Amino acid sequence: MNLKELLPKPVSERARAHLAAFKAHLIGERGFPQTTVAAYATDVDEFLRFAEQRLNLGDVSLVNRAAVRGFVAELQKAGYRRTSMSRKISALKVFFRFMARRGVVPNDPLRYLANVKKEKRLPVFLTAEEMRELLELVRPEGATGLRNRALLELLYASGLRISELASLDVGDVDVYEGVISVTGKGGKQRLVPVGDPAIRALRAYLETRRDQFTRDSALFLNRSGGRLGVRGIRKAFATWVRRAALRKRVTPHTIRHTFATHLLEAGCDLRSIQEMLGHESLSTTNIYTHVTTERLRHVYEKTHPRR
Repeated sequence: MNLKELLPKPVSERARAHLAAFKAHLIGERGFPQTTVAAYATDVDEFLRFAEQRLNLGDVSLVNRAAVRGFVAELQKAGYRRTSMSRKISALKVFFRFMARRGVVPNDPLRYLANVKKEKRLPVFLTAEEMRELLELVRPEGATGLRNRALLELLYASGLRISELASLDVGDVDVYEGVISVTGKGGKQRLVPVGDPAIRALRAYLETRRDQFTRDSALFLNRSGGRLGVRGIRKAFATWVRRAALRKRVTPHTIRHTFATHLLEAGCDLRSIQEMLGHESLSTTNIYTHVTTERLRHVYEKTHPRR
């Protein structure tokens, strides 16, 4: 059960005004994507409900470190995972830094608060054979089939986040050079190379639109002719996965993990993978070395005569 269910009463009008200003700050000044803004706003809203309804703190300026620790304890009691708690604390840090800058709070209560340590979980990925089967399952037949095949080919060829994939315009794709221009977290742009299968699939899909687009047109369209959003991509992807009957939980983000893992296994250096994924820190990309090490250990234990 999430905290919104435990604390159904909405926050006060003043708190809603702070939240609205915070969202405008994330979009206008920080350049956060809509998905991140929505997640941060939800996390801050949960905390403000907790502060007002459980601690009787009628104003943001009254929040102290003890209130934040009480919130973390409440999350633990509600069964939240460490990764979720860590993200919520990160959201609160950004929020209270913003509140302190505006003079709403006298001191930032999270300034010296350590983040919740995340669980070390290795990312799930598909084998080359599983990825091939999934691709072949999405048959490029008809306008929708060509779009779906192009979408999946591009996802595997580039390792994009689903929000980055949904926000691509036609002008972001250079089918002659085989590169795409991606706007990632914080509005940062990067160039990602794309292989021939994905380029061929994109060309075939764009031909079905009969040149009725400009550089600013959405790359992937829904049946109504509008931009295919994150929700639409997730829905289509879930259908493909069900048909593939894969024995693991697979999401669009799994293909991002698959992209990185396959590159590393083929000998690509970690720094290049970091740039293609758009990771700020190499330590984030470094998790894929653990994945490949685990596989090497498994192969070793199965095949070495003196294991």
